[in-house]
Formats: sequence, structure tokens, C-alpha cells
Amino acid sequence: MTPGCDQPLLDPVLEDYWFGELPATEAERVEEHLFTCDGCGDRLRRFVLLGEGVSRLAREGAVSVAVTDSFLEVAARAGLRTREHSVSPGGRVACTVTAQDDLMVARMSADFRGVSEVDVLVEAPGLPALRLEDVPVSSDARELILLRAMPEARALGHVELHVRVVAREGSSERVLGDYIFDHTPPPA
Repeated sequence: MTPGCDQPLLDPVLEDYWFGELPATEAERVEEHLFTCDGCGDRLRRFVLLGEGVSRLAREGAVSVAVTDSFLEVAARAGLRTREHSVSPGGRVACTVTAQDDLMVARMSADFRGVSEVDVLVEAPGLPALRLEDVPVSSDARELILLRAMPEARALGHVELHVRVVAREGSSERVLGDYIFDHTPPPA
């Protein structure tokens, strides 16, 4: 609960407001609330700072992180070049990254109904396994969008990356999708 606020704005509403995705009447209602509610205004400022920090780390290639379409739209408006690879459960996709690419994105479709968090496991021969834990996902999402760290992607030779998206349910896991990214380095 936001201190001193009887009707706090939900985080998705604040996110949509910040990215300019609310209808005009809804945006006006949110603005009116923010003018009178310091608690929600503070939450919005923290959200903006966090978003700017994650954006900077992602642009620098310091992290692999799940992102939203809104993030990618903001990145495109900022002039960043994105290389995207989409794949369905059980599928395989050929992928690469060039020196001109700023962001490398994997779009993995799956059925996320009833799921709010997933783990993403990445394995490849000769490389250490990676497990991204507690990746937030909307239960109405149709895909998970993963932004790959560019230094890592550029350093990869030819390798098959095996990615598994799992929902943790108590002490067990339910596989939502297995994906193969057949990575090839760009021509020299």
C-alpha cells in the first residue's frame, strides 16, 4: 500500500502512463492523481529511475534481461538497432549479431496462462549454464522477450544455445517451452 493514499495506482498503470500508452482520458486521470499523491509520485519516480538504469545496462550489454514491447519501442525511438529472433516451443531459429546491432532480442512464444514468474535456463556445449530466476511475465502474455547481453553475443562462435522456459510450481517445475538458437558469428 502506498503511504497516505486511499486508492494507489497499480504498477502496470504507472508503466503505461510513463510509456504514453494510456488513452487520453485515462492519462488525465492518472496525472490528476499524481498531482495530489506524493506516494504514487514517488513510486513513479522510482519506476522511471529503475527503467533508466535497466535501459543503460541493457544498451551497454551488461545484462541479459526480460523486456517488454514498450521497452523495445522506446529503444527504437532512441535510435538503437535491434536484431530479433522469434521461435515457438520446440522450434529452432538461426541467429547472429553484427557490429551494427545495438540489441539482440529473443522472442519465445509460450502459454503463460496462470503463470506470473518463470525461470529461463540457457545451456550450450562448452559454456557455463545460465539460469535467470524469477523472471516476471504477465499471465496474458503470448511471448517472453529476452534481451541478450551484446558482448556475450558478439563473442560467441558457432554454437547451439538450448533455452528452456519453466514455471516453478512449489517444488516442481513445468516446462513451458524448449527452444534452440543456432548462433553463427557474422562473416569477417
